[in-house]
Amino acid sequence: MLRKIVSIVYLLTGLLIALGAFGHDSNARNLAAEFAKFPAFDAQAMRVIYAVWHFVSGCMIVFGLTVVWTWLRARKGDRGVFLPSDAIGVFYVLVGVASVLSTGMPFFAVFCVLGGLLLACAQVLRRTS
Repeated sequence: MLRKIVSIVYLLTGLLIALGAFGHDSNARNLAAEFAKFPAFDAQAMRVIYAVWHFVSGCMIVFGLTVVWTWLRARKGDRGVFLPSDAIGVFYVLVGVASVLSTGMPFFAVFCVLGGLLLACAQVLRRTS
């Protein structure tokens, strides 16, 4: 029963990471509103910022889909498949901590929670049959 609950939490965490891309990308309009306040801002710099913004959204989708792929493999009994999701989990925890500390915005603790869930769930799924 524990394995089933942890498996569902792991899958939902991966889906949340992937779906977070849509929330992130939808905020590009807020970025545009901020740029509009500074019409002298370099147009080339704006294009680069938009490109990076959309790239980050794409990375979130790829990360989430990687977790779902890992989940599918683990369900088939592959216990050695968790390295990609472990890397994503560590990355999310580190980025979450750094973002909270550098911005003072508690929102970024969400990254710590998602990364922590991936790491904890993967530990349980590795050890249970």
